[in-house]
Amino acid sequence: MVKKKILVITDSLPWGHRSIARAIYGFLKSKEKRENIEVYYAEVKAELGLLHEVYMFSYRYFPVSNKLARWMSYVPQLRWLVEGVSKKNIPGLKKVIQKVKPDLIISAHWFHSHSIVKWKDRENLKFKLWSVVTDPWTILPILYDSKIDLHLVYDQKGANLGIKKCHLKESQILETGWWTRGEMFQKYDRNESRKKLGFNDDRPVVFIGGGSLGTYSLVKLLPLFKTIKTKVGVLFNTGMDKKTYNLVEKYIKSFENENIIVRNFGWIENMGEVLAGVDIVFGKAGPNFLFDVVASQKPFVAITHIGGQEDGNIDLIKEKGLGWVKENRNEAANFFINYLKEPKKYENMFKENIKTESERNRKSMEIILKRLKKELEI
Repeated sequence: MVKKKILVITDSLPWGHRSIARAIYGFLKSKEKRENIEVYYAEVKAELGLLHEVYMFSYRYFPVSNKLARWMSYVPQLRWLVEGVSKKNIPGLKKVIQKVKPDLIISAHWFHSHSIVKWKDRENLKFKLWSVVTDPWTILPILYDSKIDLHLVYDQKGANLGIKKCHLKESQILETGWWTRGEMFQKYDRNESRKKLGFNDDRPVVFIGGGSLGTYSLVKLLPLFKTIKTKVGVLFNTGMDKKTYNLVEKYIKSFENENIIVRNFGWIENMGEVLAGVDIVFGKAGPNFLFDVVASQKPFVAITHIGGQEDGNIDLIKEKGLGWVKENRNEAANFFINYLKEPKKYENMFKENIKTESERNRKSMEIILKRLKKELEI
């Protein structure tokens, strides 16, 4: 029996799209022998030009500015612009696709999806195309296309938008839960993880992170550290943002406080193991970071988010009871202090909600596999 070929494709930058693609690829790759399939993975640079630079700047230093980009996304002319620009994106994708010759492509980057659709339609190619809608509740219409065979969405909100607003058929939508890497669900030994991080007593350990690209908003809590009178460990994760990393490094060297131990990390490869050793997470409410924390079953405190694009993540945290939203500098600082007074109270407050959401997302890959077997007649 001829094996069906599946290609998981994404952008080359280390943001959420790549994390999602690796999660899907890793799971399907582990099922190759059992399901008689061949699974391939490719990272192809998205040729977005200046749009990429503008997005990176707003992401790190002025997240509220992204509200303008969201408003613009509802202008019909934007789709025409995207389709025009996507022509330049086709050659890199074409090279990979022609080499693999897949029966199914799963694209985790919206721009790649548009480019593949354009090329596939023009040359009447026969492979199936699935596209991942990489925002849970605040979804731009540009992420949908009626010529894409299947859109993978987080939940009913994504399905409703695709069907009611973007005129997709129900057969073009699959609700799966979020696509979290398998290692995030592993049961690491908490004490061993803490020891590796340099915390050898029972003090609460707070993780402060901004996702893979980092964000300048993390520094809003730094002035608080000089005044803390309770023993606490703090772990900073600034991702690829070297400016924020250097600022944190400079600040923690400028004061002495025997009550606080600070560890400053840039990029973290073993995120699941690290999160196992902390007690609560403060950070930017990006979807992948949020759901990584949920998979590790830790409460989340949102201290910033990208305006427009991540507004829905703030609503999701509140409605599902996954943690708190404290984006004002003083609110975040006061919450930090109150947490230190009664850490167990806060750590247990949303424990059951977080566990339920974690278990729901754990099943996402099996849902994808079941639909894949049906579509490819495996």
